[in-house]
Amino acid sequence: ARRMSNKPKNKPANLRLTSPERRRFRRRILSWYDREKRELPWRGEKNPYRIWVSEAMLQQTRADTVRRRYPAFIERFPTLASLADAPLDAVLAEWQGLGYYGRARNLHRAARQVVSSGAMPKTREALLALPGVGPYMAGAIASIAFGERCAAIDGNVLRIMSRVLNLSIPISSPPAQKAIGEETQALIPRARPGDFNQALMDLGARICLPKNPDCAICPVRDMCAGCEAGTQNTLPVKTAKKPPAPVTVFQFRAERNGLVLLTQREKTGLFGGMWELPGFMEEGHHEKADSRRLRAHCARLLGPAWRPGRELARTQRTLTHRKILFIVYQAENFDGEPPQANQDGLLWASEEDFRTLAVSTAQRAAWRAAKSALLNLEGKQGG
Repeated sequence: ARRMSNKPKNKPANLRLTSPERRRFRRRILSWYDREKRELPWRGEKNPYRIWVSEAMLQQTRADTVRRRYPAFIERFPTLASLADAPLDAVLAEWQGLGYYGRARNLHRAARQVVSSGAMPKTREALLALPGVGPYMAGAIASIAFGERCAAIDGNVLRIMSRVLNLSIPISSPPAQKAIGEETQALIPRARPGDFNQALMDLGARICLPKNPDCAICPVRDMCAGCEAGTQNTLPVKTAKKPPAPVTVFQFRAERNGLVLLTQREKTGLFGGMWELPGFMEEGHHEKADSRRLRAHCARLLGPAWRPGRELARTQRTLTHRKILFIVYQAENFDGEPPQANQDGLLWASEEDFRTLAVSTAQRAAWRAAKSALLNLEGKQGG
């Protein structure tokens, strides 16, 4: 049996599965997968484009969320050509609810690149050249769609292999990444590499959980050095993450004839290409804006005929790197012509428009909260 007692704490354990253990690991994992695999809309799919879409969606998004959104996206864009031909606004609108909209922009740009080249890349290395396709996604697509013997290492696999190898160093460190990469690649079978990669993902999602892994029913527990050493609940070792930086977004709700003014963000960056209430962002969380700055920004964004009125609502949204406080003010037109629609990225939008435009979940919450506040005010005034 492998032991950890004489291993230095500042280096990864020099543990590797033996050749017989690897063969047994593969056999056990695939047998478990055949019995217990999750039923997902993209499971069993051989179309490279549809596999690509599922993997793009699954990055940083829970499988249950993707399960709900994937069928509608494929119905809207059933082929690579249909995705490439679609305007970005339509793609972003169909991506709503999945978050991390940069993935949708990259998927759209890559689809156009592939259609222009005339052929879908079929190897991991060739896939890595596409916008937004990193090592994990390239490995997943190449192994599932094209049968290439290559690893697809996501967070689930990192966690599993850190326990199998009983790595006592941070999972993000180069030695840990190297050890996991080499051992995972050695485990990939020549037959069914895609199924094996998906089996590891399912094992991490259902048994080798981040907290309280269910080792008693794990098909490879007798090959796991972490389980043997009793360290599975402390692995993987992670470095402390920086908390998301607080920011405040001040926005204005300008209404005319039942329509609300929206503006479109730049194509790149936070919420790139999405529609939102006009506003500006400041670092830190602020209980209220400086009145002079608020008036100046309102005039800059909406025109000199507009000024900020009462605060309507505030909502919060936590992203990976930012914790955003949205504060929405009613905008009042006191003199002159309102902004013209469809100029300089401005649009007077109806409720129906708002439902179909590419709008982030955070903005939908801000829109609803501001509308609810206005209805309450109108009810009080009417009473």
